[in-house]
Amino acid sequence: MEWIVVSVLIGVAIVMTSAVQIVRMGLEHEEKRMALKAGVGDAARLEQIVAANEAEMAKLRQRVEVLERLATDDEGRLSREISGLRNDRTPA
Repeated sequence: MEWIVVSVLIGVAIVMTSAVQIVRMGLEHEEKRMALKAGVGDAARLEQIVAANEAEMAKLRQRVEVLERLATDDEGRLSREISGLRNDRTPA
């Protein structure tokens, strides 16, 4: 009779241990799911995108400044600058 009680206690201990493990795994999974839903981990990717966009905007601003200068300068000055550039070239 003693061995039956010991067997039942061992069985209950195994079932309880398994149940605790299953609950723990379920909680870990739920935490990961909620973290993904909240967007954790996207911060680094978003920072890279923002940095790339800022660099592109700086380049575009420089180009716009050049285009504005070309559009607003008088025709004579632009012609003189182009002629100056042609004269500065050395024959190849």
